[in-house]
Amino acid sequence: MSTKRRHVSAKQTAAAAAAAALLAGRRFARRLYGTLTILAVLAGGLTAANLAKLPHPNSTSALARSSATADFALYTLQRETGTDTVGKKKPDTIRGTSLTGSDESTVIVSAPRIQEYAALPSALAVVTLNDDNTSSLEIASLAGGAPTLVQLPKPGTIEKLHVAGSNHLIGFTFTSSQLKDQYRKTLFVYDINDPSGAPRAVQGINGPVSAADWHFVPGTATLVAQTDDQSMFLIDPLSTGKVSPLGTHDGILGFVPGTNELAVADPEPRKGLDPTRYSTINLATGTPTPLTLADGVRPKDLTTTVGKPVILDRSGQYLQVVTKHDAGNESSVISLADKNGSRQLYQPAPAWSSIMDVCISPAADYLAIETTAPPYAGDEYPVRPELSPMRTDLVNLKTGTVLKEVAGFLPSWCG
Repeated sequence: MSTKRRHVSAKQTAAAAAAAALLAGRRFARRLYGTLTILAVLAGGLTAANLAKLPHPNSTSALARSSATADFALYTLQRETGTDTVGKKKPDTIRGTSLTGSDESTVIVSAPRIQEYAALPSALAVVTLNDDNTSSLEIASLAGGAPTLVQLPKPGTIEKLHVAGSNHLIGFTFTSSQLKDQYRKTLFVYDINDPSGAPRAVQGINGPVSAADWHFVPGTATLVAQTDDQSMFLIDPLSTGKVSPLGTHDGILGFVPGTNELAVADPEPRKGLDPTRYSTINLATGTPTPLTLADGVRPKDLTTTVGKPVILDRSGQYLQVVTKHDAGNESSVISLADKNGSRQLYQPAPAWSSIMDVCISPAADYLAIETTAPPYAGDEYPVRPELSPMRTDLVNLKTGTVLKEVAGFLPSWCG
């Protein structure tokens, strides 16, 4: 090959420099916005308005970069409805806490509006809201550093975010903003260990699954999904064709702690007249077994309401939220029902008298209980709106003793 140098004019040099700059810009755009942005550039339609509608980073990590992963027993989401000294909305935060020590928690991630999150052993998956109320999905490492934006199929809305922590998988349903697009509550999974990959649609018997509700089976990458017609399926989201029908049920209650069994509510023979029936499904065989619950609190009149049961074991022991309404006042307790009857396990402090949700720790020894303080107000978020203010109480399941009270809601044990 000849090493003879040819004369290059100033015009050619400028053109080469411009071409290099253009190429660098395109590479940057591809990294930042993915395929959607590149297509917009090629079509000549990339405007400020278009850019604002594309999913983009919104969150900031509050952790210093480290070789070690931050370790917290529980996370919560604290939304802010107030403004700062210049009238700008205060940012929402995801906070981490331990089971002991002070009630103060550590800020992990902040963003103008956080819809929801889910916790993996090494990272948080965070859904933030863009200015047009579409979703962005970001992965925030618990070792610090800038969160990573996940490329979504199109602009749209994420809901029902869950994680399979031991398998580095997250999952969510996605609905595109344009009605003509094919995504409507379409179930996707994404491997956070493969940041170059894209979320993949979960395949059911007849193509992509549209899920009204769904959850990962604890300790596995397998999931249970329920469609709009109440049909349930056990699905391996990483292998097409591995789908097992589980029958038709009214709803998913959760997984019985320490087992591979799914607890479900079953259709009532006479809707509104007969009591709700329950069963458990052995996910290894798909076999359902009727579940007889212990006698719990039964509403005597319209001033008392009870929440859905939180199943504790095969014997029919369960928790439920019991709320009383009296002359505009509202107060709640957690009731525990077993073979010996029902008893009050926990009652929040009077200032935080309304219980919104309860869930069990992974080891089934503690409860995370969401409470709110009347008179409360809605935060008016377009997806997953909540009351404000919110607090999470950590409670010993055996004794009902409060370990600590931390700011925020959506405790990570509930994911």
